[in-house]
Amino acid sequence: MDMRLVKENIQLEQPMGRGQSQAVVEGEITLPGGLREEARVLHAGGMVVVDNVEAMQDRVSVTGKVVFHTLYTQGDHTRVNAMEATADFTHMMDMPGAQPRNLCHAEGMVEHVDAAASGGRLSLRGVVRICASAVSQQPVEAVTGVSGAEGIQSRAREVQVKRTVASGEDETLLREEFALPQGLQIRETLYATARPQVQEISGGLGRCGVTGQVELEAVHATDLPGKPVVITRHSIPFDHVVELSSQEGETLHGEAVVKDVAVASQEQSEDERTLRAEVLLGLKGRADTREKITLLDDAYTTTGDDLRLTCREVHCRVEDHAQQTAESGKTMLILPEGSRPVRGVLCAFATPAVTSREQIGGRLTVEGMLETSLIYMTDDSEEPAAVFVEEPFRLTFAAQAGEEDFISLTCGDLDAVAITSDRVELRYVMHLQISGMQREPVRLVTEVLPVSSGPVDGSIVLYFTQPGERLWDIARRYRVPEKEIRELNPELAEEPKPGQGVVVWHRMA
Repeated sequence: MDMRLVKENIQLEQPMGRGQSQAVVEGEITLPGGLREEARVLHAGGMVVVDNVEAMQDRVSVTGKVVFHTLYTQGDHTRVNAMEATADFTHMMDMPGAQPRNLCHAEGMVEHVDAAASGGRLSLRGVVRICASAVSQQPVEAVTGVSGAEGIQSRAREVQVKRTVASGEDETLLREEFALPQGLQIRETLYATARPQVQEISGGLGRCGVTGQVELEAVHATDLPGKPVVITRHSIPFDHVVELSSQEGETLHGEAVVKDVAVASQEQSEDERTLRAEVLLGLKGRADTREKITLLDDAYTTTGDDLRLTCREVHCRVEDHAQQTAESGKTMLILPEGSRPVRGVLCAFATPAVTSREQIGGRLTVEGMLETSLIYMTDDSEEPAAVFVEEPFRLTFAAQAGEEDFISLTCGDLDAVAITSDRVELRYVMHLQISGMQREPVRLVTEVLPVSSGPVDGSIVLYFTQPGERLWDIARRYRVPEKEIRELNPELAEEPKPGQGVVVWHRMA
């Protein structure tokens, strides 16, 4: 059989693996006071910065650091101090299907931090949740056409895929100054946290503009009687252009992550104080394109040797899931037994940990535990007290998330009010971010070989269509052209229904 095959390298993005893992990161730092001065930890939190992700065989290596920040008192327990420490980590997570040279993406979030002060040193331990994915951009060889042999019948199909054709990343340093309220009597700024929010993506022709704002939350020590610590909130806008590796692509995507935060407050005059903030922002941009590729779906002959097709199934990226939204919530916190009674709450810090989620229609319900640190004042002392409380939460968002999509929650705009001496009402805004991709299986023909077939007996057949059968399947079964069946059955404007009779003229070879 004189048969010619057309083989092409098909450009696809194949998701190789996705997964989540927990890592424990530990650090230690020397406190500035004396060894004999008692130190009390009021609150400890942290931020994850992912520096590098590398795919290996069925594993992914994630390298980064955790920036810990701690509020504590030492010696004079009426004065609140802060300490920042950085701990590097390398975490190996299992990811079946991942291969070297895969394109990887990872993000991390601190779920819990423990801090203990002893002997003039502060020991820190953070539990980090890491989400990672691996994608192969290697082209795949497939048969897209067959010709040359006598009586060949072939069927093609179109598949729409999505892939990244240009990408880039950059960093920008945001600087801003804010006037602090005069009545707070701020002595010094202890530390700050920042949360970026992308609001608009623009550009094209090799450029990706990322616009949004950073929500800054600064913690200050004050000289106010009975209020040694306060929190102020500020917004820093950003608008940065990321240069991409090429000018291809028609759909732009961008993201922003906080890599470092530095704050300091300065007294400008007797009644005026200014907060200076610097935020190092990491930005990524990419351009995607949607393409329609034509693949060989099936082939057979109407005479002589038949054809045997060898196929393989691959999964390819066809769409992305990316959404951010927020919902407000509130909960009643009951102080642990034995806690000192609350006179007034100074500040609260909350970290959500997701335990389950449920998608019903266009609503996503998320359940988990809200780990909350409260710093408050009591009636019997001028020293601030602190407690750690865990409460379950359940929130419903107007969002759509697939089973394999990553979701992350951050809690902001906290407002804690003492209701009784042992109960505190906490109001908050929960920010949800969804990231993922939609993938679909694609069957690729990798080889077509002739196989011997028995002689064809001439006959006219009335065939009753089986469920799921197309006219092509009937034509292939009897090795006749599909066009001839349509000519014999003019009433078949579309595919036959299950049980419908189809006349087939099975000619002799």
